[in-house]
Amino acid sequence: MKDHNVLIICYIFPPIGGGGVPRPLKMAKYLGEFGWKVHVLTVEPAYHATLDPSLLAQLPPDVKIHRAKEWQLIPNRGAVAAQPAAGGDKPFGPSVKAVLKKQVIQMLKKVKPYLLIPDDQILWLPNAVKLGREIMKREKIDVIFSTSGPVTNHLVARKLAREFDCKWVADFRDPWTQNMHTSGIAWRERMEERMEADVMLEADAITTVTATFAKNFLSKHGERIKRLELIYNGFDQADFQGLAPSHAVPGKFHAVYAGILYQKRNPRLLLHAIRELIDAGEVDPNDLLLTFAGVFDYPGYSENRDCVEQLRLGEIVRVLGNLPHKEALGLMKGADALLLIGDVSADAGAYIPGKLYEYMGIGKPILALNKAGEATEIIEKFGLGQVADPEDKEAVKQAYLQLYKEWKTKGLKSEAARGEDFSERVKPYERREQARQLAELMEDLLDS
Repeated sequence: MKDHNVLIICYIFPPIGGGGVPRPLKMAKYLGEFGWKVHVLTVEPAYHATLDPSLLAQLPPDVKIHRAKEWQLIPNRGAVAAQPAAGGDKPFGPSVKAVLKKQVIQMLKKVKPYLLIPDDQILWLPNAVKLGREIMKREKIDVIFSTSGPVTNHLVARKLAREFDCKWVADFRDPWTQNMHTSGIAWRERMEERMEADVMLEADAITTVTATFAKNFLSKHGERIKRLELIYNGFDQADFQGLAPSHAVPGKFHAVYAGILYQKRNPRLLLHAIRELIDAGEVDPNDLLLTFAGVFDYPGYSENRDCVEQLRLGEIVRVLGNLPHKEALGLMKGADALLLIGDVSADAGAYIPGKLYEYMGIGKPILALNKAGEATEIIEKFGLGQVADPEDKEAVKQAYLQLYKEWKTKGLKSEAARGEDFSERVKPYERREQARQLAELMEDLLDS
């Protein structure tokens, strides 16, 4: 019998996949080992770009998942395709209805930042609160753990914690108003400042994932925060047990990126750097392979693919699209180097990409194109690979070239070269340990 009940509130949860999923998923997986019965309040995933139902198999059978429907301002699948004309003839162009619908959708996209506050998932809140009330009453929840983004999760938690006088831990995987991705709408940002201040004041504890985030929260909200704990993101040793390499190509220096790319996080400078190394004769193009799994270009965009074509790198760049998590890990296991491509914003160094921890667990050398900060410090501290500023092409060239030369001479470091104490040194970055830290924090809150 579990001693206590925790309700994890997280919009992003399997079968939805992607970077925000592992933290709530692994907390749900391991909290039961520390005396907690886990309930998860999440969205009913009618559609999402990165669905991965296989992730649900990681959960113990006693984890209860509760799904609330989300209202939609814009249909998830975008504009409707033109309908065939009567008699089976194909129309010459889109129907009037389709054109009008597309125009309405475009208008809604423009006004969305002024309507959906604090984020696009606010339309999930009414149904989430309604279902949350039922769970709170029926399951006698002791502690609520809400993890963002989206920050709507915290608004759901705040309402339930108020109504049921329940302990509440608000977890921030990213900052809120101190985030590098803000709306730029002055009145909206003032509104979000007030929302954030309320969350900081009312939560019984704040948790976050980097020392920089923790420092910034204390600097801004120190007088409001009752308690703040640093619980890193990390990797799960169980994910790598018996893991077989996949998608490997013998005889190639194979570099892999597994994750989502977008405007401020893209591989184009790396591609230019590799093109220049090829043209200078410093690397042999017949040796090279770059594989990208996940989102290479968002729907409607083609900058990365266009760059590959313009630089005539189609023979060495492979785009696999979204893969199930286990298959993506196998892809990483079969690589010679793992690409970590960071954002280029001025404050990007404050972030530690979750992918870094998976790469740490895989054990292959990392080529990190990251702004200086905690992520690069971890790589350098543990000797995990090469680091370069993502806006410095010469630094990128030299970092890539160094790993290529090591591969060429069969000298790439493996996990065995990290020292016998490596597993003990990285313990704070293991998911089971992080679940233990959260369990201990929640026990403390109940005792107090």
